[in-house]
Amino acid sequence: MAFDEERVAALCGEIQRYLDQHPDAADSVEGIRRWWIARIRLEETAKYVQEALDRLVARGVVVKRIVPDGTAVYEIAGMPGRGNGGSATP
Repeated sequence: MAFDEERVAALCGEIQRYLDQHPDAADSVEGIRRWWIARIRLEETAKYVQEALDRLVARGVVVKRIVPDGTAVYEIAGMPGRGNGGSATP
């Protein structure tokens, strides 16, 4: 069976990063696939999503607002009544 060497190398890196962060970790192939790899990708994806949102805010495409519980919520800019400087009435 031929493997995509770049993909295998990327997985090696992900597993190593997980073990660096969790030196007492041990799991089966299925557990590593479901929990370690998924968690690392989720964390990395979150960083990229945040960067993309920050760039869209900087461009004025998206606005960021903080809801009462402190969560940041993002939405399209310039929509009336959306808490981004627009009016609630036309």
